[in-house]
Amino acid sequence: MAFVAIYTIGRLNHPYDHPSSREFFQVGNEVYRQATKSGLIESFSPEGVAFPEETVKGKGSPILTLTVWRNP
Repeated sequence: MAFVAIYTIGRLNHPYDHPSSREFFQVGNEVYRQATKSGLIESFSPEGVAFPEETVKGKGSPILTLTVWRNP
């Protein structure tokens, strides 16, 4: 079975621990929980995933996302 993976790099308007960023992480955790429950993901850890150098510079907190699709 083939998968399509999309890796995105963005910026949060506030630091990771700011109340305004909380919803982003709550939604992301729920999506991860559902993906794990479906069997699509067995395990995932962002540990060791480096930010590309150009994303570290600039305004806002860099954030990485990864989505995996069974088909387009």
